[in-house]
Amino acid sequence: MKNMKTNLLIVLFTTLLFACNNKENKTNIPQNKTADKSAESKNSSALNSPCDVISKEEVESMFKITEYPVEMKDVVYTYPTCVFKWEDGKIIKSVSFGGQEIKSTIPSEVLIVMVKNANEDMFKRSTSIYKQSEVIPNIGSTAVWDARMSQLTFLSNKFMFHVHVKVSTNATENKEKAIEVSKLIIGKI
Repeated sequence: MKNMKTNLLIVLFTTLLFACNNKENKTNIPQNKTADKSAESKNSSALNSPCDVISKEEVESMFKITEYPVEMKDVVYTYPTCVFKWEDGKIIKSVSFGGQEIKSTIPSEVLIVMVKNANEDMFKRSTSIYKQSEVIPNIGSTAVWDARMSQLTFLSNKFMFHVHVKVSTNATENKEKAIEVSKLIIGKI
């Protein structure tokens, strides 16, 4: 069940990222290769991963995680992605199977996908799949939240970020935290 949910999430993000993809803007980074951590400065041209922008300690502080271990992964699916997960039991999924309701907990998570050299057209294409989109003012040059996907996408300084936050069953709390993460990122790029 856990593998199925993880695979479903990966398929969802891969689909979203393919919508962002453009032949002129493809990166030369091999897919599914862990991003290389280097001691480069944190200016915009040196950013190779969203994990270069936000640390595990900042996530632990922002989400007030003290008693649960936070797993951090720096990976490249279609674009560089930083994944934070922790098992705090706050996310409960309910599924009906054979007439019975089955409840299970899934990890809380924050996924940040970074697209370099992004433009308005790429932003529009990638957010066109949002079914419940809501424009969020004062986040980069443009930002949209989708409650169904629990994701905020914004464009700022030729970067596009997809910030997926699922730390509560309450969509408003997830949106507020996604905005907070986005503002932190914008302050560093």
